[in-house]
Amino acid sequence: MKIYLYLLFFSCALMVLLACNSSPTQNSAVNMKTSDNDSTFNICYSSVIKKDTVLLNALMFGDSVKGSLGYKLYEKDHNNGSLLGKMYGDTLKATCTFMVKGSESIQEVIFLRKESLFVEGITSRKTVNGKIVFADPQKIHFDGLVLKHVPCK
Repeated sequence: MKIYLYLLFFSCALMVLLACNSSPTQNSAVNMKTSDNDSTFNICYSSVIKKDTVLLNALMFGDSVKGSLGYKLYEKDHNNGSLLGKMYGDTLKATCTFMVKGSESIQEVIFLRKESLFVEGITSRKTVNGKIVFADPQKIHFDGLVLKHVPCK
């Protein structure tokens, strides 16, 4: 029995490490779902518009989501960060920690899942205790960047 617990522990640890080490600019996550009953798997979404790229690579386990989110916007600072969040029905609410010009930036992000798309929610923001949060969550509208489901490589 102990050997099964050790195997389970190391399998979970390996999946978390794979999700944490996947670079949002390389889309290197591996689909780990083994059956329809398996609730742990990778999700990969991207948006490429002209010279702008956004990549979301994450490991979903149940309703929890952990991974990376990267914004590579033309003539702007690139933001690659770690993502930690939760699915609430078809809505992903998460906190993303970015390194911007050598300093840490923590901000709320939200996406609405529509079939094979994730649509970014946008609204005004404010800084509270060093964290960038939605100024009025009731005014979030989902007409921001549209990320399409892509195969995890």
